[in-house]
Amino acid sequence: MPPLQLIPPTDLAPPSIAHLSPRDRARVWAQMVDEGDRLVFEGFLRQHGDQAVARRAFDEWLARRAAEATSAKIRMLRARRPTEHHDGQ
Repeated sequence: MPPLQLIPPTDLAPPSIAHLSPRDRARVWAQMVDEGDRLVFEGFLRQHGDQAVARRAFDEWLARRAAEATSAKIRMLRARRPTEHHDGQ
């Protein structure tokens, strides 16, 4: 059995975005986020079968995810040590 490899071989790597402008990179990122949300919603739709019920469940999931992310950010900020300020001397 071949060893596990976390980084895919070069021939499976995604195309480079180095040639894209910052605006186009942001557009690609937004498309990826939208596609991810669409895939998650489709999972809710398969689970619930009804569009309206799936939408409510998806919206509740998004709200929980946002609350959890905010809570995690607050915990990380509270755990940080205050940075030392130097007056340039």
